[in-house]
Amino acid sequence: MAMSDPLDFSNKYNTPLSKDEEKKFKQWAIKNNKLNDLYDYDLKGAWKALQEGKISPDERGHLSDMFKKPNHPTFSDQSIYHGIDNYFGGSWINDNKGGYIYKASPTSLRKPEELQQYFKKYEPNVLLMFPSMAPPINPSYSDPFGFTIK
Repeated sequence: MAMSDPLDFSNKYNTPLSKDEEKKFKQWAIKNNKLNDLYDYDLKGAWKALQEGKISPDERGHLSDMFKKPNHPTFSDQSIYHGIDNYFGGSWINDNKGGYIYKASPTSLRKPEELQQYFKKYEPNVLLMFPSMAPPINPSYSDPFGFTIK
């Protein structure tokens, strides 16, 4: 008997759609080969926001953090699910040099080795910072968690 994946949130944290919206969403998701993204992304919410002009993909086709589910490797405090069911996302911090730092949270650290691999593959130019790490040395750095380095 195959064990179910406890991190498969395909049927959790999805924006409700009307029957007509659900039909249009499925057509769009199949056409764009996106159904598997439901695993860790509220694709229904993103699709609806795209239709309403509230979000748009970036140059990589990447959509907003707003709809990342708590099992997404870079689940962040920008997600509508941040703080729901005791899941708290990490933080994206501008490094003031045109790049970003991702400060991981306990939710995103369920599998630290996998998180590191994800960053090497998908976010190679982003500094991954674990909660126990000191902040990067940068004279103009200040972060939303309240510490500043001068």
